[in-house]
Amino acid sequence: MKVRTSIRTQIYAVLALTTAFCVIVALLSGISTQEAIQGTRIFFDCNSALSDFYVAVEEMDSAARDWLYSDSDEEYERYRLLSGQAREDLELIRGNVDRQLAWRFGLLANMLDYYQKSIDVYLEGKTAVYATYNDLSYRCLLIRNTSTEYYTALAEYLQANADAIQSRWQQKQAVQLIALALLVVAGLAIASTYGRSILRPIHTLMENARRIQNGDFHLEPIGEASAELAVMADTFAEMASQVEQNMGVLKQNAQLEQRLLRQESERLAMQNLVTRAELRSLQAQINPHFLFNTLSMISKSAYLNHDATTSELIDRLAEFLRYALDKSSTTSTLREEINSIQNYLFIQKKRFGGRLDFVVDVPEEIPNLRMPAIVLQPLVENAIKHGIGPLTDAAVISLKIRLREGRVRIQIEDNGIGMSADRLEELQSCLKLGLDSSGDSQNAGIGLTNVYRRLKIYFGGDLQFTIESEEHCGTLITIGLPLEEEA
Repeated sequence: MKVRTSIRTQIYAVLALTTAFCVIVALLSGISTQEAIQGTRIFFDCNSALSDFYVAVEEMDSAARDWLYSDSDEEYERYRLLSGQAREDLELIRGNVDRQLAWRFGLLANMLDYYQKSIDVYLEGKTAVYATYNDLSYRCLLIRNTSTEYYTALAEYLQANADAIQSRWQQKQAVQLIALALLVVAGLAIASTYGRSILRPIHTLMENARRIQNGDFHLEPIGEASAELAVMADTFAEMASQVEQNMGVLKQNAQLEQRLLRQESERLAMQNLVTRAELRSLQAQINPHFLFNTLSMISKSAYLNHDATTSELIDRLAEFLRYALDKSSTTSTLREEINSIQNYLFIQKKRFGGRLDFVVDVPEEIPNLRMPAIVLQPLVENAIKHGIGPLTDAAVISLKIRLREGRVRIQIEDNGIGMSADRLEELQSCLKLGLDSSGDSQNAGIGLTNVYRRLKIYFGGDLQFTIESEEHCGTLITIGLPLEEEA
C-alpha cells in the first residue's frame, strides 16, 4: 500500500520560508492602510461636519425666526436641538485638527454664542419681535459668510496631511513590493513541486461538486493525492451517495404533499358546493308558518276591506317570494336586499298591526355593494320570532345602514327579551365554529349561522360581524362590509 504524504508535511518548509515575508508585508500594509484610512476618515468627517454645521445654522435660524412670530414651544425646542447639533459639528472638527486650526473654528462657536445672545435679550423683554428678527437674520448672515474661509482653511490643512501620508505610503509600498516579489518566486517553486498532489485533486473535487450541483452523483476518482485530500474525496463520495438518497426521499415527500394539496383543494371545493346547495335548499324552505299566516291575513283582508290593501299585500308577497325562491345565484346586491326586506316588513306590519313597529333608516347615497343573497330577511325573522315574540305591544325592530370609514355598516336591532351572557357566548362560539346556533334551526328560518357562514365565505377577513345583547334589553347585530365598486 502506497503511503500518502500529508499536506502538512509538504507545506511546513514553505511556511517557514514565507512566514517572515508575510509578517513584514502584513505589518507594513496594516500600518499604511490604517494611516490612509485614518486620514481619509478625518477628511470626510471634517468636511461632512463643516457642511452639516452650515446646514444646521440655516435650519436653526429658520426655526428661531418661526418661533419669534408663532411663539411655539415646538419651534423653540427645534431651534435648541439644531443649535446643539451645530456645536457638536464644530467640536468634531476641532477634535481632528491641530491646535491653531481648532482655535479658528472656536471663533465659529463664539458666533453661535453671539447669535444666542440676541435671543436671550429678547427673552428678557429688552427687544421687540421685529428688531430681534432682523438682528437674528444679520447674525446668521455673518456666520454664513464665513463658509468660504473655513472650507478653504480646512481643505489646506487636510491636503497637507494627505501629502504627508502619501509620502510615507510610497516608502512602505516599495518595501512591500520587494517582499511580494520574493513571495511570488517562492509560490511558483511550491506550485511546480506540489501541484500534482494538491492542486490537481482539488480541481477534481471541484468538478465533482459541480456534478452534484447538476444532479449527477457519479464522481470522478481523484487519483494520486495527499492524505488529507484522499480522506476528503472518500467523505465527498459518501456524502454524494447520501444526498442522492435524500433527494429520492424529498421527491417522494413532494409528490405526497402535492396529492394532499389536491385533496384539500377538492375538499374546499366540495364544501363550497355544499354551502351553495344548502342555500338553495333553504331558499326552497321558507317558513311555512309565515306563509300560512300571511295568506290567511290576506284572505281576511280581501273579505272585510274590499280595497287596494289586498292588492298591495299580494304584490308585496309575490315580489318577496320571487326574490327568495327564484334567485338563481347565491349573490345579490345591497339595494336588492333592501327592496326585499322592505316587502317583508310591509307584510309583517300588516300581520302584527300595532303590536310591532319597524324603523328603516337607509340613506339614498349608500353604495350598491354586491353581497350574498337573503342576508337581511333571516336576521329580521329571527328578531321577530325569538326577540320580540313574547312582547304584546311596543315592540320595535330597526334596520339602519350607514357609510363609516370606508365601510358599509348594517345594524339590525330589536327591543325584545335579549339573551343571557352565557347564551350570547354560546351563540358567538357557534358562529366561529360554523355550527348551528340552535337545535331547532329548521324552525328558525334561514338560520343566523348560515348567514354568517355565507358572508364569511364571500368577504373573508374583511367581514365584521358582531352580536350585542343583554337579557330584557334587546339585541343588536352589526355587520361591517368592505366598500367596493357598485354592482
